[in-house]
Amino acid sequence: MTREELLNRVKIEVPEASGVYIMKDIMDEVIYVGKAKILRRRMKSYFDVTEKTPKTYALVSNIDHFEYIITNSELDAFSLECNLIKKYKPKYNILLKDDKSFPYIKIDMKEKYPRIQIVRRPKNESNVLLFGPYVTGTRISELVSLIKSAYPIRWCNTNFNGKPLLTRPCVHGEIGNCLAPCISLDNEEKYNEMLGHVIDFLNGKTNDIKKQLKQKMDIFSSQLKFEEALKIRNQLRSIENIDKEIITNLTSENNIDVFVIESQDETFNINVMMIRAGKNVGQVNYPIPEACGEKNDLLVQFISNYYSSASMLPKEIILRDISDDQKEILQAYLLSTFSKTVKIIIPKIGTKKEFLDNCSKNAKDYLEHSKERIQKKYKMTTQALEDLKSLLGLKRLKRIEGYDISNISGEFSVASMVVFEDGEPAYKEYRKFKIKTVEGSNDFASMNEVLNRRLTDYIEQKENFSKKPDLILIDGGYGQLHSAYSVIEEMGLDIAMISLAKRDEEICLTTSNKPILLKKSDYSLRLLQRVRDESHRFAITFHRNLRGKSLKSSLLEIEGLGDKKITALIKHFRSVELISKASVKDLMQAEGIGETLAQTIFDYYHKDIIK
Repeated sequence: MTREELLNRVKIEVPEASGVYIMKDIMDEVIYVGKAKILRRRMKSYFDVTEKTPKTYALVSNIDHFEYIITNSELDAFSLECNLIKKYKPKYNILLKDDKSFPYIKIDMKEKYPRIQIVRRPKNESNVLLFGPYVTGTRISELVSLIKSAYPIRWCNTNFNGKPLLTRPCVHGEIGNCLAPCISLDNEEKYNEMLGHVIDFLNGKTNDIKKQLKQKMDIFSSQLKFEEALKIRNQLRSIENIDKEIITNLTSENNIDVFVIESQDETFNINVMMIRAGKNVGQVNYPIPEACGEKNDLLVQFISNYYSSASMLPKEIILRDISDDQKEILQAYLLSTFSKTVKIIIPKIGTKKEFLDNCSKNAKDYLEHSKERIQKKYKMTTQALEDLKSLLGLKRLKRIEGYDISNISGEFSVASMVVFEDGEPAYKEYRKFKIKTVEGSNDFASMNEVLNRRLTDYIEQKENFSKKPDLILIDGGYGQLHSAYSVIEEMGLDIAMISLAKRDEEICLTTSNKPILLKKSDYSLRLLQRVRDESHRFAITFHRNLRGKSLKSSLLEIEGLGDKKITALIKHFRSVELISKASVKDLMQAEGIGETLAQTIFDYYHKDIIK
């Protein structure tokens, strides 16, 4: 539909009510999801004649049709928008592709003798204490080391529920680094008291741990163990650095997240400051190069996607650049989604206003110094896809699949399928194939088998193969291309296929006998090269692993070789392939391999030559 047709449809069909609108392209793919207090007014703004920013223009130019859903309230619209964005992952919405999973310290109070654990992406569990995230500054390993030095807490994963006690402790219990509840349950009260001091330390109260470490340092010094004493002194200095991070105007119970959005040349960046137990534990930048919308809408949309569980929610969120209505809706959304009240503050003065100023400064600085890197990534992904789509005359180009065959003289023949979505590797979509029907080294037939299996699974909508590729890329020239494309033709599928010839990096087309030759600096060509090289790497890796497993299993067939000597051989030669090529003298260099056994190994791998 044209812009004028879309505008007329909005005027006639769309009501003046709150709801969610869904923009789709010509391939019926969702490219944008938005919400509005008054649907008709908001949707008209996309198709009117007013001048638009380049990103908004790109969005509108790709809209072919739309849908809308009326809701009872703005909160319902906001919740529905969040769910639809997570479901469809539209190109022009904010997507947290850069999944920064920071570590937390977890103490499960449901355990008997609770231990310290390091976790990422913590779940919302009852009776579980979480401390973090630990982003920058003091590393989580340093905190763990401090706790281990000061308190003899257990670190093993022993299950104390109904299990018999041990007769002797592990080495940590023997040297006094653990209270050893595994051999005696009588010290539970003492253990819990010590755990309380650990929790206090993680909450920012450092006096007790400094006292414990000072006592240990004095003992080591009196015993003339100066290296151990020096180590404790360095740990005390680390605690002093932790104390310096405490924000004096806040209490130790303050858990706060601060969000600020800034923009430069149509690229947005959101800076997030995390304050835990009254300490600034770090700041993280989230560049958003493609999303469309106003600053305040983008910020609220980002926050709704940022929190994945109630365990991540702070007590307070500090913001600017949003309206009072948006503040109330976001607050209500977090409560309804996570059943947890979060106070949202828009400060005008004081310490919390200074947090906003600091985030703003860091967000702008990141944009300024990362401008070239952000632009380059955009050119290598989004722009490269758009240019390639135009070059090949495709209606849609989001998913590229690359295939390659790997074998040695026809043995252990395998194939790889790599997937690039939105110009970047989608590692979870990669697949490996063992060639089943082809004997010997026949790459043409092997490729046909793989494509036949993959596309048959697509037609039957089997799990892991239900997505349709927009473009298939194979390595080679016109011979390889036409042979592989015959599979698509026989199945009657509408899928574009090209090949990339290595010699001159020519792009071979099924629709023309004249290849396309692009400049080596062209980002479209570089995208295709990345797909081709990645499929080759993935196939080679799979082939080597498969061949290595086969060779290792062959060692077990050799008389006189057990697991211990096999391990010694692999440790010495680094691979089974090198073992098979080694001389008797070289084999004897491995631990435990005498002349007789070395000769047996050599004869096994050279029996065909001996005959």
